Amino acid sequence: MDYLKSTLSRVVLGKDIPTLSFNIAEKIDSYEGASIWSLYQGTKKEDGSPISIFTFDCVKQKDKLPLAKNAFKKFRTIRHPDFLRYVDGVETDSNIYIVTENVTPLRTQLNAHSDDNLMSWGLYKVGSALKFLNNDCSMIHGNVRISSIFINKAGEWKLAGFELMSSPKEDNPTYGGLVVDSSKYASPEIAKNSWNILKEHDVWVTDSWNYGTLIYEVYNEAFSSTNQLENTGAIPQNILTPYKQLIRANPKSRIKISAFIDVGLHAGGFFQNDLVQINLFLENMNIKEAREKDIFFSKLINMIDKLPVNICKYKILPELLKALEFGSGGAKVLPSIMKIGETLDDNEYEEFIVTSIVKMFAVPDRTMRLSLLENLGSFIDHLDNKTVNEKATGFTDTVPIIRESTIKSILLLAPKLTERNINNDLLRYLAKLQMDEVPGIRTNTTICLGKISKYLSDSTKKKVLATAFTRALRDPFPHARAASLMALTATLDYYDAIDCATRILPCVSFVLVDKEKPVRIQAFKSLDAITKRLEKLVESMPDSAIIPDQNSAGNGDTSLSASVAGSVVSVAESWTGWAVTSLTKKIAGINVEGEIAAAPINSKIIGVNGEDEIVTAATNSKITGANVEDEIITESTNNTNDSISDRISMDQSVYAATSSMKLGAHPTDGWELDDFEWSNNDGWDDDWDTSKPSPTTSTRSVSPIQKSTPSIVIVSKEDKAAELSKKREERRQSNCFAT
Repeated sequence: MDYLKSTLSRVVLGKDIPTLSFNIAEKIDSYEGASIWSLYQGTKKEDGSPISIFTFDCVKQKDKLPLAKNAFKKFRTIRHPDFLRYVDGVETDSNIYIVTENVTPLRTQLNAHSDDNLMSWGLYKVGSALKFLNNDCSMIHGNVRISSIFINKAGEWKLAGFELMSSPKEDNPTYGGLVVDSSKYASPEIAKNSWNILKEHDVWVTDSWNYGTLIYEVYNEAFSSTNQLENTGAIPQNILTPYKQLIRANPKSRIKISAFIDVGLHAGGFFQNDLVQINLFLENMNIKEAREKDIFFSKLINMIDKLPVNICKYKILPELLKALEFGSGGAKVLPSIMKIGETLDDNEYEEFIVTSIVKMFAVPDRTMRLSLLENLGSFIDHLDNKTVNEKATGFTDTVPIIRESTIKSILLLAPKLTERNINNDLLRYLAKLQMDEVPGIRTNTTICLGKISKYLSDSTKKKVLATAFTRALRDPFPHARAASLMALTATLDYYDAIDCATRILPCVSFVLVDKEKPVRIQAFKSLDAITKRLEKLVESMPDSAIIPDQNSAGNGDTSLSASVAGSVVSVAESWTGWAVTSLTKKIAGINVEGEIAAAPINSKIIGVNGEDEIVTAATNSKITGANVEDEIITESTNNTNDSISDRISMDQSVYAATSSMKLGAHPTDGWELDDFEWSNNDGWDDDWDTSKPSPTTSTRSVSPIQKSTPSIVIVSKEDKAAELSKKREERRQSNCFAT
């Protein structure tokens, strides 16, 4: 990659340099003078990502130029995860630029806070880098100190300071004396002789000494002479023994850094803490057994809150995502990922988690799919609507737990689904699941439908909800019936009066006597709510659907006093109760002189006082006139022999038709003939005997819906008494004849 684009020059810090692939920003003043380098923050031009830039002035520090060139060379040629990561570099006659990952000096972290676990992890990382350099590369670092160590955004320590890095076999002259504070950090053998003495010792001798001085500086303040190293100060007790072995004056008795690490990793060692063990496991996950992974991930989620936030976000999380995506961790990794994801902002969540999660929806592994569904609530808000509509699957999976988890996930997915998906495709799946062989799935389907009902269109609500919930009332599983009742109650606002009265109430009434007590209790609660809803809905209904015929009103020869009509209505309402109360209000007005106005077309009830009978008038009946002391009966002008009981015991279905009342969806719900029959032992036998014709009516019965024009005949009490006496005499003679 060509990082040097030959274009116009720019001025940075007063120096003319070639245009680079990065921008130099503010200088880190706290690092100035700690080494031969100056440290700046910067950004990449291609994407604006943050970087760090080490600069060396070749003019002002000409004597130290070999150190800078050696460091530049080693940065480009030697790589290790624990070395400061090289990104770019430029060397000119006036300056050398080394671009690395974004870091800050270690001293900044040590001054800010003291975290023993974080420091032990940092020491392990530096020791690991030196172990690689000494054992694997047979090279000497020669410059291990706090100023050579930097921390990235995860808080991990990264080793740099490669100015003196070399191999003892090289014939190049040693420039150890040119580094800052070289005499302070020089090991006893170097201080006594020179840097050339290192060729006579093992490659790790001087780095072990410097690693010991690093431990001292990490836990204590900077030292000024080697005599201070014997005073261990704040160095932890479990590290003291190997620490003293690192700073022994005799180089042959010093321990290797690799040996120091091994001691620390043993049971009870200073590297045996949660942070170190978690990171080491993640870095070596590919070689771990499945059982070890299961144990590790089951514990990890409970330890995350105890770890430094930056370590979790920028170290542990990337390792977990790799384990998730490439299969080394499996579905058990997901809960820990979601736990760390809670600490991320929206941009970080999109960058780190969403991309990996979306990929996992396409994985055929059922364990992975189940884990995604169970953790959906943790990341659903970060998924865009398009992704949700494409990835909502699992309704028809052959494994019941997948189907059930998919149903539960719909509660989170519904707000993001398109109108077509939720009103068509989703409902088709739910209709099938409501008939699932697993009772729990049927129950959860009903609950799910009730909860997502607010997202359905109005037409879909009317078509689907009442049907689905009333069907669930017939489910053999009691919890499904209870869920249906609760769903009906929760969605009452979506039903009109007709649905409540004719579809819902009849179905709910069946479970009022359910074999399961919890279902019965819920049924009565639902019934009460439905009734109140229905009462509220019918308040706006008109008093009657009958429309009077204006042409037949005002016939003067059939009017009576209005006061008499009021008396008739009052008597009718008090005598017949609820059955005719609302209908008596439709009687025609009556005047005092005995003229009765023409009754409106389709009048139904004629009222009289307490001593008289109430009968149902046929359609288009007229009142012929009488005073309030007389009995009022109906008479058809075409059929004069109809009995009163014939009219009282008319079929309910006809009554409903003439009064424009809807009684229910089932024919058997209507009133039956027996509802209007009287007992033969109540003393009214002679008055309601239908075997003989009434003297005032025709023997031919008249249907209430016959299109004749009936009239009303007024019978006085005297005439009635005479008629009754005559009937009794006829019956007596008939009985005697029979005997």
